[in-house]
Amino acid sequence: MKFHHVDSLYIHFPFCRHLCNYCDFYKNVPKNKEVEYQNFEESLLEGFLELEKLFSKNNSKIKTLNTLYLGGGTPSLWGVRGAKFLKNFLVERNIELSTDIEFTLEVNPGAWTSEGLSAWQSTGVNRYSLGIQSLDANFLKIIDRVHNIDDVFETLSFFHSNNLHFSVDFMLGLPFSEKYNRDIMKELSEILKYNPEHISLYILTTKAGYVHKDHLPTEEYIEKEYLDVANFLKSKGFDHYEVSNFAKSGRESKHNLKYWRSESVAALGASATGFLSESSTRYKWKVTKGEYTEEILTKDEKKLEEVYMGLRINQLYDFSKLIDNTEKLSTVISEWQKLDYIAEREGSKVSLNSKGFLVLDSLMNDLFKYNLI
Repeated sequence: MKFHHVDSLYIHFPFCRHLCNYCDFYKNVPKNKEVEYQNFEESLLEGFLELEKLFSKNNSKIKTLNTLYLGGGTPSLWGVRGAKFLKNFLVERNIELSTDIEFTLEVNPGAWTSEGLSAWQSTGVNRYSLGIQSLDANFLKIIDRVHNIDDVFETLSFFHSNNLHFSVDFMLGLPFSEKYNRDIMKELSEILKYNPEHISLYILTTKAGYVHKDHLPTEEYIEKEYLDVANFLKSKGFDHYEVSNFAKSGRESKHNLKYWRSESVAALGASATGFLSESSTRYKWKVTKGEYTEEILTKDEKKLEEVYMGLRINQLYDFSKLIDNTEKLSTVISEWQKLDYIAEREGSKVSLNSKGFLVLDSLMNDLFKYNLI
């Protein structure tokens, strides 16, 4: 029997030092680290047994990983203990790391130690995603980050001085941005002094009842902020390779590109979501140990997702793979060109520019309007 090899794994670490007021990811602050970390590790062991059953049912298996991503939560808190656990976890399951693996660990300022990072490096971590969010102390308080501005600069200095490969998470559309006239270019200019290879820029999305919901900037302000930042980073040598992501050449996130290209990704940990492309199966882990929900995408659902994901990245997307009505398609694409949403076009192959990324949902509505998807 021929197996489909899945070479990417995401592990969700569900613990933080503090629950920020805007964040909607599954996580909690442990009351008893020893007990709760032990329970989490046991859940990964149990979850992997269930994952193997799911993969076997779908003629899939994990053997050699090309990407491994530890997200959360704040996985840097797992420290030496986590590095040892994961190393043994992989060895005992005969899961190898490829020689050119991209192994990413999410790190928050004030939530790491040099000893912990050294242990992670010995396990194979070679890329870090730093949850900076803002370089303005006032805005860090507004979005309820537990770290302070000194923690931020200490973290940036450490990763820069040790020549580590790292990405920076940054947020746009923060509350009071208009009122306090946030100088985001100044913040980014300061960050670039530390030579990050990758920057993720997310527009703040809030959960129901968000404490600052009445103080969010206008859509017009956010749109201008997004485009101004995109132009600034491009002028500094970064490619705007995905809606929310910028990278120096060759430093794009290989792991996240798997999602955007609708490729298979294995996942473990409460609320983590994985996908098996061969069978169009998406699964999401419940908070309960070892249980997940499973969804098999219909042909139309998979088509819709592939188009949406394909347009998120700055590579030519070939509509002709899924859309037969070339006349209507050409009409829509030509209209996008007139509105300056397209970076490159080759017949039915299209890639969007920053302006196009900003209105991606609207462009999808155009495709619906003409019954193209």
